[in-house]
Amino acid sequence: MRQFSVLTLIDAQMNHYSPAEGRVADYVLENPATALNLTTKQLAKQCQCSEATIIRFCQRVGINSFKELKIELAKDAHKVNKEQLPNLPVNFEDETEAVLEKVMSKSMSALMNTSRLVSSSAIDAAAEAIHRAKRVFLYGAGGSSVVALDAQYKLLRIDISALFSLDSHVQMVMATNMTKDDVLFVVSTSGQTKEVVELMQIAKDKEAAVILLTQHGSSPASKLADILLTISVEEQHIRIGTMSARIAQLAVVDAMFIRLCIQKGNQVFERIIDTHNVIQKIKR
Repeated sequence: MRQFSVLTLIDAQMNHYSPAEGRVADYVLENPATALNLTTKQLAKQCQCSEATIIRFCQRVGINSFKELKIELAKDAHKVNKEQLPNLPVNFEDETEAVLEKVMSKSMSALMNTSRLVSSSAIDAAAEAIHRAKRVFLYGAGGSSVVALDAQYKLLRIDISALFSLDSHVQMVMATNMTKDDVLFVVSTSGQTKEVVELMQIAKDKEAAVILLTQHGSSPASKLADILLTISVEEQHIRIGTMSARIAQLAVVDAMFIRLCIQKGNQVFERIIDTHNVIQKIKR
């Protein structure tokens, strides 16, 4: 199984660093072995930035300190000859075996990197907000709609009023009826989609809590969110759908749902069993 790689994560997020942080990223990617032996002050000098920038850079990739970053760099150096899974885009010339290996590798990488970025306190906050909500409105545009629909299905199984529509106009109409007792749960990989931002603004105007599941980094949508659930940035080039992003998003939804079930207590598992039994009867 592919393990977490801090170098892969740093490279994947190149578009989200400030200019000074970008210099740190470039230096670490080009000189990982050298960075291992530097102090924060020495690295700052090499990158012509402040020591505070080094700390911000570490936090940007989900690591609390430069010391922890060096530990992860050391792990990467140890793994380099043990792990040769492809980290390349799928090509039209690839055989099926290579395609399968690349897709699996990207998915595992997305899961491991996301596990370092997503905040456990944000998952707790999202579960708590949904637990207390009168209604939960869900939305995702394009490929993100699959994740939003999965979240709706899970919430319905434990008797939570969960409203979802693929039609953005219908979703806008529903949003106008939100109140401060409701929650809007939005899935947007980029955080740039116009209708997503507009929908979140309506929810904010109605004083509803807004939860956003999106990739790591600043975006118009992330600035509007009350609770931010982040996945890693894995896909830099032209994408065939949002393959690895979708896998990471579904995993975060699963974690949030399980946390929500724990908050609701034992009775919620009785509902899950009841809904399972009903579906099994249909299958017979």
